[in-house]
Order: sequence, then structure tokens, then C-alpha cells
Amino acid sequence: MASSSPLPIDAFPTWARFNDVEFINAELQEMDGKGIGLVAARDLGTTTTSPIKETTTTTSSNEEGNDGLKPDGKEGERAGTATETDSGVGDTKSNLTKLLRIPHDLGLSAAAIEEYTKVDQNFRQLLDVAGHQIKVALEAKLSALGNEFDELHEKSSGLAFWNSLFWEKETATIQDWILVDAWYRSRCLELPRAGDAMVPGLDMANHSHRPNAYYEEDDKDDIVLLQRPGVEVTGGEEVTISYGEKSPAEMLFSYGFIDRDSAIHELTLPLEALPDDPLGKAKIHVFKSRPSLKLARSEGKLTWCSPFAYLMCLNEEDGLEFRVLQDADGERELKLFWQDKDVTARANDFESLIEDHPLCQVFRLRVVAVLHEVVSTQLAHLPSEISYDQPEPLRRAGLVREEYIRAAETLREIEASVLESATEALEQQVRNRRCGFGCGFG
Repeated sequence: MASSSPLPIDAFPTWARFNDVEFINAELQEMDGKGIGLVAARDLGTTTTSPIKETTTTTSSNEEGNDGLKPDGKEGERAGTATETDSGVGDTKSNLTKLLRIPHDLGLSAAAIEEYTKVDQNFRQLLDVAGHQIKVALEAKLSALGNEFDELHEKSSGLAFWNSLFWEKETATIQDWILVDAWYRSRCLELPRAGDAMVPGLDMANHSHRPNAYYEEDDKDDIVLLQRPGVEVTGGEEVTISYGEKSPAEMLFSYGFIDRDSAIHELTLPLEALPDDPLGKAKIHVFKSRPSLKLARSEGKLTWCSPFAYLMCLNEEDGLEFRVLQDADGERELKLFWQDKDVTARANDFESLIEDHPLCQVFRLRVVAVLHEVVSTQLAHLPSEISYDQPEPLRRAGLVREEYIRAAETLREIEASVLESATEALEQQVRNRRCGFGCGFG
């Protein structure tokens, strides 16, 4: 889609003044290797306010199809605070230093979009057909975006206004949709009351594992960037927030970098039904979410989570059964039964459902053995190093930046390390469980 040239960054302060955005104790500055960021305009002493709560709100992996990529962007770095006074807890923000203030009406939130649809019926129609579809796995992202774009094209072609604007002259392309997705992932943040929103000015703040600022909404619903309690900031020092704890792949995909200081290393692998399982397709149908295995390593400890694996490893002879039943409206529906009980609504909870079964330890051994094979296979297929034959010509042509190639190499190293740790941990669990059967413990 044709667009006007973007304004230079030095035009932003002028735009900010005309739109009542206040840079109170912060200013824009070119950051080494990070592009434009925020820095403190003067020395800011440590505040006397102490944090009492750290709020993190994320979308559950089950709601997202266990794909490891969340639709919301910068999240989880709002600090609830309280000022200790003689009478107890006082005004939560009175002693905090404001760095930036953005008027409420500049925030592009779900509520603001919904309000706009009341005065623009064309936009209302487009919103209805576009839906909210940005929830897919990294490895299938481009394919999924293509499907989303095709669906948008198909549904909005029947709307006269949007058909004329987008499709009659092929003005909109898949590249535009990919760009919209990138804007959403890299710019969207979660406000305490307004929810997911894009806030101009605030999105200039870069990420840090040890942030010195956080964002809030004040009593006028304006968005404010505040100095983090107990943290001293000197003039010229970068002002940073936290984008939340995300996997290296998600950080790289959404923001274009990997937080090397983060102790959280996560990896999500897709799962499929066992190839010789006659119930495989039925299991995937009732499970609803994307079958996956999530591996996480923090402070040297490896954990894994895979609700589908427990369903995947059960058979008819174990007591698993599928039935096609008719509901009150006459519709036929596939139902899942375990030990003659309807557990369709608990298809993702078989780890608990098998606990009282006499063969519980056998089922768990199956799960661990299957996951060990999945992880071992993934590790074997991971290249020992990145081939630079393909990106090198692009780098020389200036189409791929050197830091992106280094980031890809870092991601490969992290994921290989997590897979190696997972292989060892699962192998140990297999040995322990097999020993448990022979030794009388499990």
C-alpha cells in the first residue's frame, strides 16, 4: 500500500508539543546500537517510595494454543507502590518522579477503537471481518499471516468501501499485513486499566532486565512513565522499562533482540499425535489448543510442560474412549471419555485424571519416554552452526544487519543448550521411573 515518507525523529518533539505529550524529566537520544531511546534529562535521586507488588498479566499458553508467542507486547513491568507514612500507606504515586506523560486520548486501546467504530461504520465492518488472529507459532508465522491476509481479503471484498480502498487496484499487499503484525507486537503494551494499547512516546522506552522506570495510568487516565522506586537515575542515563519475561525466540521475533541478561530460557516444540495412533486425529480435535511441549530453564533448573502428551500416550485399552453424541439442539458432537466418565472439558488435564489409576506410573513413563524422543530428534536436527552462505550476500547488500545474524546465532546456541539440558533431564527421568518399577518406588 502506498504511504507517505515517515517523518524524521527530530520532528517528534514538535509533534509531542502539539499533542500535549510532556517530556518532564526525559528526552530522546540516539542510543548506541539501540536506535532512539529515552534518557534522563537531569539527575534523579532515589525515591522514598517502596514497591509492594509487581504485577504481571499474561495470556495463558493454553489460550494461545501453547505457541509461545503472545499477542500482547510489553507487559508485566508495572510496579504497584505505596508510600510509608506515619499513618500507614499513603498516596501511591505522590513521591514518584514523572519522566513522561501522554494524554489518555493518544493511547490506541481496545476501548478507543471500539469508541471510534461508533462514528465510522466502515471501520466497524472491517473490524468485524478482520477479527483478532495474531496468535500463532513462530515456525508457522509467515504461513499463518498469509492465511490471515487471504481471509481478510475474502471477507472485506464484499464491503464496498474497503474493497475500493484495498482490493480494486490491489493497493494492500501481504507485506502491509506483515508490517501491521510487526507494529502490533513491537509497540503494544498492557495498561493497568485500558488494557492492551499502543502509546506514542512511551514506546520509545527500551527494555532492560534491570529497569529504572515503569508505566502507569494516573487519576485522569493519562499514561505516565515513572521512576522505579528505590532506583537512582543520573542525568544522561538511559530510561528503561521491562518488556516482561519472554523466551529468547519471542524477544527476537517481537522486538528484534535477545535479552542476554535474562535467566529465563524457554523453548516451545510442536507435538503431533503418534503416527500409528488410530485415535490421533480425534485427540487433536478435542484438545482444542495447539499440542506442544514447553521447555524452560531458570537458574540451572530444567522444567517441562506438555498437557497434550498425557492424552497422546493413552489408548483404548487404558480406558480412553471417544463417542459421537447428540446434544439438546440435535447437533452431533465428539466426546472424550476416561474410565466411562465424560472428560471432554478436561482434555488438557490428563496429568491429574490419571493420578488414581493403578497404572499411573506406567502412563507417566510413556509420556517421559515419548518426550525424550521428541527432544532428542529436535536436537539432532538442529544445525551445529548457522550457515552464512545465504545471509552473507544480503548483509553485503545492506538488506540484513550484522546484529540480526548474531542474534540468530545466539538464539541457536540458547535453544541447543536448552535441548541438551532437556535431553539429559528426560533421560534421567526415564531411568528413575524404570528403576522405580523394579525397586518398588516410583
